[in-house]
Amino acid sequence: MIIKEGTITLNHNYPNYPMYPPNPYQPYPFSYSRQYQPVNPSLFIQSANKTLVILKDAEKIVEKISKSEDFSKRLMTFAQQSKLNEVKKMISSIGVKTIPIIRFTPSGLVLNFSNSKSEPNCCLLQLKIRWGQ
Repeated sequence: MIIKEGTITLNHNYPNYPMYPPNPYQPYPFSYSRQYQPVNPSLFIQSANKTLVILKDAEKIVEKISKSEDFSKRLMTFAQQSKLNEVKKMISSIGVKTIPIIRFTPSGLVLNFSNSKSEPNCCLLQLKIRWGQ
């Protein structure tokens, strides 16, 4: 027996089954413990020691900026004029061992310190100092 309702044809000769049958099987929750490699902190400690050098250089720069208004004003002026070489000279004049990669944004100064000369991907410190909104 076929009944037409609007544009949909219903066939009542076949029972109406759900699209997917219910799943009676519920698996038992199973958790397994992962096997981790043994911990060796020597490289971690070595990287931390190399980061200390970078951190001291970053601290020198931040101290100079925070304590010298004249230095800060000149640094901002050169940065806003995109005079990268002048900014590098000013940072070098502080006496840092690691010269950072310097970027400027409209809102601040970004300094990326890396110890990549001694070992690639060892240590990276990013310092962002804001001067605007």
